[in-house]
Amino acid sequence: MKQFIALSRKGNSIFCRNMLVGLLLVSFGLVGCSGKLGKIEPSAVDTAIADAETAVVAAREVDAPSLAAEAFAAAESNLEAAKIALTEKKGDEALRLAYQALIDARVAHKDAVNIAKNSELNAALLQKEAGADELREKLTAKERELTEIRTEIQDMHLGGKKLEQTVSELQKKNRELVNKRESYSAQVAKLSKTLEEIQTRARRAETDIRKYGRDVSDLRRKLEVAERMANEEGHQKRAVVAEINSLRRQLREQASIYTEKLARASQQDANTEHQEYLKQKAQEARAYVDSQPALHAPKTGRTSLSAAQIAAGKAALSNWEHAWHSKNLNAHLSFYAPDIVADKVVIHESKEHRNKIDGQQLQSDLREMNAFAWSKVKTDTQVEGESVIGINRLTRLVNPASDENATALYNIWIREVWMHQVGNAWKIHHEIWQIYENVPNF
Repeated sequence: MKQFIALSRKGNSIFCRNMLVGLLLVSFGLVGCSGKLGKIEPSAVDTAIADAETAVVAAREVDAPSLAAEAFAAAESNLEAAKIALTEKKGDEALRLAYQALIDARVAHKDAVNIAKNSELNAALLQKEAGADELREKLTAKERELTEIRTEIQDMHLGGKKLEQTVSELQKKNRELVNKRESYSAQVAKLSKTLEEIQTRARRAETDIRKYGRDVSDLRRKLEVAERMANEEGHQKRAVVAEINSLRRQLREQASIYTEKLARASQQDANTEHQEYLKQKAQEARAYVDSQPALHAPKTGRTSLSAAQIAAGKAALSNWEHAWHSKNLNAHLSFYAPDIVADKVVIHESKEHRNKIDGQQLQSDLREMNAFAWSKVKTDTQVEGESVIGINRLTRLVNPASDENATALYNIWIREVWMHQVGNAWKIHHEIWQIYENVPNF
């Protein structure tokens, strides 16, 4: 701005010099025209002084005394000097000073106008810069707030994911505990029933042993009587000898039977001890079940599905099961969602092995399991939340009983599938396997 003012003043000075030369030439011309050498008409001086006064007033109106103080002071000074020269009859000097005052006043007027305009422009520019700075500060504050909000959202999102993962893990542990509890409860009930049957047979064997013991005692008494009678003479002696031989034969037979009963009783006692051992192990199994995490959360039976949706879900489950038993594995696999995750639990010799398998591994395992001949034992359907749940119990013989006293062993496979609606179709989003290897068919 200072450079602009300096340039303006420089231009005004050049303009003033040119104007002064022109006015002087005009005045000299006037002098020449009047024919009066060295003399100037008073009217010309008065006109010049009046013009100068008008220019000074105009400069004062645009605040030249403060905005262009130097030029305005020169105009006033020259104007006053022109008036003094006029009173002293110095026409040339008065005319020159009047024109100089006019030029200075006009320069002051022009400088004041330019400075005022520049001041307004600078004020507007400063105001705009101040507004821009304020906007920048507001923008910076908003960006800072937005960054903080985004950070809070990210933290909340991470916290939500962690909470969701924790809930999922807890639900999985709960499901595993429930399934374990159900499985071991069934095994305990089976073992308890077997133990009761063995104890009943043991009591019956003890009764038989006591009866055979009494029979043996009676035979011994008869033998003693017969031996006494054998000492007598004659025909009676031969009859007694025959009876003695008969009694001895019966005694040997009864002794053999008694010995066999005693052996069986000893075996029954061993079985009883074995059942007590099994009972103890069953109690340990129950304690183990209570300590294991469940595979899924306890079912509440509450659902948001309509009756029509439940019917559609059950129909999809039926088609899924039919495809399995008809060996149509591709149709069976078409019911699984792409992001399926399954829990696979294998129980072998009272040891449990858990694994999470993805869709690819699940397909591989299903193809392997489909190669065997599985028999359907039981099918159950439930609803929970937005899912329709199918529970299938399958079995296959792996070790037949060698005789009537032996127990056949089976592999038992419990499949629990959770199916929900995806568009117009129903897809399985979670499956739980429980495979019991080499166990009685409970």
